[in-house]
Amino acid sequence: MEGDAGTRQLNPTDADEALDESLAVAPDPNTQETTDDRRPARLGGGWVAAICAGLLVLAGAGAVAGYLALKANQQHQDSAREEAAALQAARDCVAATHAPDVTAMSAAQSKIIECSTGDFGAQASLYSGVLVDAYQAANVTVQVSDMRAAVERHNDDGSFEVLVAVQVKVTNSETADQEQGYRLRLQMAPADGTYKIAQLDQVTS
Repeated sequence: MEGDAGTRQLNPTDADEALDESLAVAPDPNTQETTDDRRPARLGGGWVAAICAGLLVLAGAGAVAGYLALKANQQHQDSAREEAAALQAARDCVAATHAPDVTAMSAAQSKIIECSTGDFGAQASLYSGVLVDAYQAANVTVQVSDMRAAVERHNDDGSFEVLVAVQVKVTNSETADQEQGYRLRLQMAPADGTYKIAQLDQVTS
């Protein structure tokens, strides 16, 4: 069949191509534009630098805090060891002044001198000599029933103020057994790698 004059007849292939072109060009009326002009906000270089600097400051502060805590713990441990050494030295030195009998007191005389330093060091020989004489004169025997020691104060020069409480039973040739209790205040000073008595006073109140 021929068409009207001036009218072009399209074969099926041409019709398909025309339809494809129209679909490619013409927008779908049912399709809405979803283009979003908003873009993700980006941090500027200044903000990034500030955040990095803040993180570095926090990391540095944490490291410093850890170091200070470790240092304080080490100092505490060192102080505890020194305190224990001073207490033990105080007990040993006071025990030497309470020998059980005259024979032991004669041997303890050298221990008392060895335990002394500073002001007490100048008196130690006289002090120990007086004790030996007292033991010999009255045939004294001594039994220590209780001894307690505690650090009262840490001094700036590294010494310790130590309070020693002693309970003893004393027997001599003139009197029966007597229970005696008293307290001594010792200044234990570091000397020759240990602690020695630098000062000794009896506490009266």
